[in-house]
Amino acid sequence: MRMMSKIIAIAGLLAIGIACRPKPTETPVARVMDEFLYVSDLEGVVAPGTLQADSIEAIQAYIHNWIQQKLLVNKAKRNLSSQQQNFDQEIENYRKSLIIFAYQNALVEQAVDTIVTESEIEKFYEDNKEQFLLRGNIVRVRFAKLEKLPANSRDRAVRDKAAKNETISNLIFSDDLKGEEWTQLAELCQEVSSNFFLNGDRWIFFSDLLKEIPVEIYDPASRIFTQEDFLRRHRKFEVPDADHIYVVNVLEYRTEGNPSPIEFENEKIRNIILNTRKVKLIEALRSEVMAEGQEKNWFEIF
Repeated sequence: MRMMSKIIAIAGLLAIGIACRPKPTETPVARVMDEFLYVSDLEGVVAPGTLQADSIEAIQAYIHNWIQQKLLVNKAKRNLSSQQQNFDQEIENYRKSLIIFAYQNALVEQAVDTIVTESEIEKFYEDNKEQFLLRGNIVRVRFAKLEKLPANSRDRAVRDKAAKNETISNLIFSDDLKGEEWTQLAELCQEVSSNFFLNGDRWIFFSDLLKEIPVEIYDPASRIFTQEDFLRRHRKFEVPDADHIYVVNVLEYRTEGNPSPIEFENEKIRNIILNTRKVKLIEALRSEVMAEGQEKNWFEIF
């Protein structure tokens, strides 16, 4: 109970942002062997304004982890030989790796051209088409989720909404939306649709679309057993549920195992090209330092 009272007091100080500085007479909050944990060591564990219950939990966890770590280190030291405890070489190697890594990153940030042109992307795609086979069915699609409304309502607001729903359906089903029509569709969907996707130029996985619409793919009676079967037979369709109607227009689809469209791989190819540039720059750096070292007689191999 005494320890809990102390933790509550510490939590109160830390939660309101009062800095704790070590003093010669500072009272410890925990001990392992001859090592002590002081209140000042807990500064930063709790962010100012943290609730007391959360502060207490964070402090207790910190103290527990501190004690456990000290005990584990103590046990390891007692059970390992002095040779096994010597990590000087590993630490030095790690330090050198960090220095090299930091320098390479700084060099890459300064020197790598991050502009990747469309022609570069197209060339990489054409040269490496075998790398870009689809691992799932993809579609270009427009869809909207619309509220199911009574056919002949006397309520004017309901009739107006039904008319907007009908306009949305007609525009969704259009294969060639003009600029004004696209703007009208976007505005109407913003107004009355609870969920929609209108970017018909973007490829998405068909499985992601199926998460948004309650459609049953497998229908043995209609001899539909796969997503590909479904896509072949359904390009423009409506799917109802208890309260909504889902209006869907599959503008185009590609099936698993076939070449992926370049638009679908654009960002992936861009990252590959950039990464290749970085690797080449780092390789050039390594060759350069070897050449410089040899020219200036900075190293010898005996």
